[in-house]
This record gives sequence, C-alpha cells and structure tokens, in this order.
Amino acid sequence: MKNKYYIATLSATILTCAMAHAGDTLATAPTASSPTAGFNPYLGVSGVYNELTVSAPGNDSITEDTSGFKLVGGFDLSHGFSVDGSLEKTYGSLGAIGGGGSSADFSFTDIRLLLNYTHELEQGFSLVGGLGYGYLGSTVQGFTFSTEGLLAEVGINYQSGQFFGGLQYNHLFSMHTSSPGGSGGLQGEDVGAIEAYVGYQINENVAATLSVETQVVGDSALEKDLGIALGLQYSF
Repeated sequence: MKNKYYIATLSATILTCAMAHAGDTLATAPTASSPTAGFNPYLGVSGVYNELTVSAPGNDSITEDTSGFKLVGGFDLSHGFSVDGSLEKTYGSLGAIGGGGSSADFSFTDIRLLLNYTHELEQGFSLVGGLGYGYLGSTVQGFTFSTEGLLAEVGINYQSGQFFGGLQYNHLFSMHTSSPGGSGGLQGEDVGAIEAYVGYQINENVAATLSVETQVVGDSALEKDLGIALGLQYSF
C-alpha cells in the first residue's frame, strides 16, 4: 500500500482548495455531473492511466502501467435517486514476477453499477450514497482472474458556477472470485478506494472532468496504486 494514503490526502487537499476558491468567486448553478429534477441522462468518456501492483505468493510484487478508457453514464429517477454506471478498461504488459521469464500482455477491467441517493445541503454541497454491483478483473493471455460482489459508495459533492467536484469512497464486498483451475481470483478480499474529482462546465451540455483514485483498503494481489482519468461528459 506504499504512498496510497499520501496520494489520497494530497488529492483531498487539492480538491478542498479548488472548491474554496470556486465558492468565493462563482454562484451556484447546475452541472452535467450533479442531478437535478427530471430524467437528465448523461454519458461520458475518459482516457485513463493506471499504476497497478501485482503480486503472487512467494514472489516479489511488480508495478505496471496501463492505459485505456473509461465510459460513464446514468440518469435520474425521482426523490433524489439516480442510476449510475461505469466501465473502465486498461491495457498493459505484465512483466515476469520473481525474475526470469517473459512478459505478457494483460488487461484490467473495473465495472460499477449503482443506485445512488443524493441529499442536497446548503451552499452547493450534497451528500451521496449508493449500493450496487462491482467487478474487478484481469485477463492474462486469455485467462481471466476476477472478483465481484456488493459495491457500496459514499461521498460529498460540490458545485459552484461552472466548477464542480467531489470526494467519494467505494467499497467492494467480495462475494465471488474466479480464476483458471479454481485457485482463487487475483483479488479474493474486500477492496476499498478513494476517488477525488473536479470538473468544469464548458457549456450547457458539455463538461470536462478530471479524477484521481487510489486503493486504500485490501492487500489484494492486484491493487490500483494510482488511477487518473481525464475526459468529457455530455448531459442530454
């Protein structure tokens, strides 16, 4: 878990400073990332960079970089409820653990589907919490290792004028793992991560977003030390 708490603290500090500055200069207005009354569907796409640590029993861990994309989407229901989902897919080259051997191409997949509830507070702040389904998996040379289960999320959002942001914690309660031969998945235990994001409303429909994520709970065999996503979001 090296440097993970430092990254999470730094992200939260930067986010807090940005929110404070925005609150001093801008008036509150709806954004593409915050639900308002109505159906309000949205879609987004981001480029993603991940720094992953992979380890196996009896071997030293290795850190690999992956890159790819992230798709997000959702829509509002009523009385503060919304449905939100995301699909993240990144690709890299997995070096040999323990020395020797050759590297292999691999992919990392993160799927989330949540029913969220948002409670509006004063001065542009809102609390959000949700429950749903989560999946983490990696495919190496055609073999898939994965974990899936109940996903819980809690966080705080902020918006002021054209700027918005948030800080959230998500926890995957691992209920099923799989791997070739039934030897257990690459995860095999609960996983918790902190994510901070900021955004800027370019126009009525389009917003630019930047998020930083790091795993803070679970010494699993596959860990996301750092994830950075930069993209655009469109609200209809």
